[in-house]
Amino acid sequence: MRIKRYEAPTIQEALMKVKKDLGPEAVILYTKTFRKGGMLGMFGKLMAEITAGVDLNLMDDMAKRRGPAPAVPPILDRGEALLKKNPAAPQPAAGPLTPMGSLDPARAKVKALQRELNEMKTSSVANVLRDLNQVDTAALLSEGFSKIRKKLVRQEVEDFLIQKMIKGMISEKIDPEKNEEVFQWIDRYVRGVVKIAPAASPTNFQKVIAFVGPTGVGKTTTLAKLAARFSLIERKKVAMITADTYRIAATEQLKTYGKIMGIPVDVADSSEEIVNILAKYKNMDLVLVDTAGRSPSSDEQLEELKEFIARSQADEIHLVLSATTKYFDMLRIIERFGVAVPINRMIFTKLDETRFYGAFLNLMNNFQIPLSFYATGQNVPDDLEVPETNSLSERITKALLA
Repeated sequence: MRIKRYEAPTIQEALMKVKKDLGPEAVILYTKTFRKGGMLGMFGKLMAEITAGVDLNLMDDMAKRRGPAPAVPPILDRGEALLKKNPAAPQPAAGPLTPMGSLDPARAKVKALQRELNEMKTSSVANVLRDLNQVDTAALLSEGFSKIRKKLVRQEVEDFLIQKMIKGMISEKIDPEKNEEVFQWIDRYVRGVVKIAPAASPTNFQKVIAFVGPTGVGKTTTLAKLAARFSLIERKKVAMITADTYRIAATEQLKTYGKIMGIPVDVADSSEEIVNILAKYKNMDLVLVDTAGRSPSSDEQLEELKEFIARSQADEIHLVLSATTKYFDMLRIIERFGVAVPINRMIFTKLDETRFYGAFLNLMNNFQIPLSFYATGQNVPDDLEVPETNSLSERITKALLA
């Protein structure tokens, strides 16, 4: 077994390195995300790491099936041909030949791999490797598991995660033809992946909750839904602040919601103004802060957001993502916003507008940011749900196996 570690800015790029170096038969042993650089683990660049391995015997077999490499005329023969054309040309002096036994790259490579494997025996990767070696290869390639794999690919689940799930089912002897067995296994797996945040309810002290994210994801509507929930249902004193002075009629939209619900609304035109507004609402149980949509590609906009959030001293910062956004765009959003502000919650909106939940599962698997709410429509305050493990995992599993 040849084992190597690969780092890249994204999981997909790391996987491409694995496939390019080890080939399509590589087995993913371990994955993680981490921050590189920065201070005290903060503000660094988000990176992905994959540890992968491939069977050397399998690589040899593949090489044999491809056949011998095309013959290349020896350099000596080409030199002799040149000398025949030009007999007067000087011949190179013959140097001492190196004994073949002293240059055995294959043997040296095997010894190096043996040393690497010995070092990893006590590591978690070695434990994963031992488990994966017990996987039934015939089952892995069976028609039943191929169908499951196609469904997961269609749902845009990451390659390494599909491989991990399929091998997990095989190791537990799940029959791929029995839909109920497959559903229960994937449902159980999703339960272990999904991370749910504690309820965002006011405490005995004032709580400030800020909502950040790119444009068009539904931050303002989500904020209004939460304001209605806490004000009308839980009877808490709630105030709303908006800094979205860029989008046309954004402030009027929130003021209209506030008027209907009897909730005060203020507009913060600058980061300095947010401090005075918060002081004005010091007797409120909960203050909800709506920020302007920011482009993850704009350093200037993210810097403005960073300053605004710092002055707001928010207790919770919820990153709002649309379920209709492409997965790799989601990764960039999380990376860029996560560097600018200390995100500690995620909210998914527009779940009613998509049938693809693979990106959702990928994010839950790759990041430690818990989910606080998810929205299934535009109705205020109805279409906002507090995540609950059983119902959420069932929703995801049904989508994955559709």
